[in-house]
Amino acid sequence: MVIVIEEKSISRRKLHRRRRLFLVTDLKCRELNYRVKSVTEIKPTYARGYAKEVNIDVDEGSLILQLDFRVNPKGIIKGDILIYDHQGNMLGRAVYRKLKVRLIEFVNPALIDVIKCIFRKLKLPVKRYGVIGKSVKGSH
Repeated sequence: MVIVIEEKSISRRKLHRRRRLFLVTDLKCRELNYRVKSVTEIKPTYARGYAKEVNIDVDEGSLILQLDFRVNPKGIIKGDILIYDHQGNMLGRAVYRKLKVRLIEFVNPALIDVIKCIFRKLKLPVKRYGVIGKSVKGSH
């Protein structure tokens, strides 16, 4: 079982926004089914909106991508992408800044291909992808 967060919130003056979502996929970027074990309401980052902690159960070989995007008053989008395996072990971490996606911690550099596919599916603008981080020990 893995705990992920889903959130969509906006500040009172509508200057700041936060969107957190998760996707369950495999290495070939096919979306997979998951089972929801429990859902807990949590406090959102900003005043308006919702946030919930979802406890999910996925099959072996699945990847869970936790995407976290923030929009500041100037309209600049920053984000983090965390990749977990079916047991909840972190496989990689990427950042989204200035329309660039950089994989900064990873077990396998091929995770950038999964991230590219997800950004294409979500239709998010990206100028460049890069693998600039260090390899960390993991379950693979």
